[in-house]
Amino acid sequence: MRDNRIQSMVLVAVFAAITYLGIQVFRIPMPAAVGTPFVHFGHVFVVMGIFLIGGKRGAVSGSIGLVVFDLLNGFVQDIPQVFLETVFKCLVIGALFAVLKKRAGKDVRKEFRAVFVCTVLYGLLNIVIEFVMGIVKMLFLGSNFAAAVAGSAVSIAATVINVVFLIAVILVIYLPVKRLYARAVGEM
Repeated sequence: MRDNRIQSMVLVAVFAAITYLGIQVFRIPMPAAVGTPFVHFGHVFVVMGIFLIGGKRGAVSGSIGLVVFDLLNGFVQDIPQVFLETVFKCLVIGALFAVLKKRAGKDVRKEFRAVFVCTVLYGLLNIVIEFVMGIVKMLFLGSNFAAAVAGSAVSIAATVINVVFLIAVILVIYLPVKRLYARAVGEM
């Protein structure tokens, strides 16, 4: 029992670290009316964490990785939103993936379809949450509702690009990374 807890903590720490590094090491800034968005690998590792270590542990590792990045890079104002939305998305996608993976059984094609569906849903949730939060931020800054919606709509393009990037990368790396992960965890 103790070894399983230690292994679980190590896996959460590893996924938190690679989530952080996925943003810190690789990011391309993008223009936006609200915030300072950039393309990065952070969400890729959050989603891989959900698929490989589960929704709850994925929520912990993803939140830690993203929040540490924000803390160390001057995005402190974004931490509450990032934390809450990451936990929400991870728990929802983790629960859905667990159900779909169980239904897939040993059928790799069905599991891959589940990965696709869950990644797209994660991305859609990300777009909706970012759009709504962009409106809320602009309203707090004094914009009227129409201007807030327009500003958030202009800024959402960066999130859409990140979602397309996320889906493409997950579809390419999921199966090979899953095999490597299974081999590595089996040896622990």
